[in-house]
Amino acid sequence: MIVIDCSALVHYLTSQAAQGQRIAARIAHERVLAVPHLLDAELASALLGMARGSKLSRTQVDQAMADFRSMPVRRHELNPLWERVQQLSAGLSVYDAHYVALAEGLGAPLVTSDARIAKSGAARCRVETF
Repeated sequence: MIVIDCSALVHYLTSQAAQGQRIAARIAHERVLAVPHLLDAELASALLGMARGSKLSRTQVDQAMADFRSMPVRRHELNPLWERVQQLSAGLSVYDAHYVALAEGLGAPLVTSDARIAKSGAARCRVETF
């Protein structure tokens, strides 16, 4: 099991470039992708923002969402993460703090495309940056 954040999922779902391919290779054999419940709204916001910015067509957004729905995602409640999120929020966004707190709690690595998470030094889990 791994925890995957929105930045990595966006690259995985929308990019045929090397970064998206490396993420695809990393998650290919994972039986469970753990995410905090906030991912659904964060992913929708990112994809629709890309469509508004003409980086993706509406068809591409719909395909990305269909692909996401077929992934082995297990959503986790936010409330149990609250204490650790508060601690992490001094150096990370609240969104990023949820992914880190979840990975720490599950003893799983965090897969991300956001180098700031690893650079913050706040995570007590392995952070794999793509």
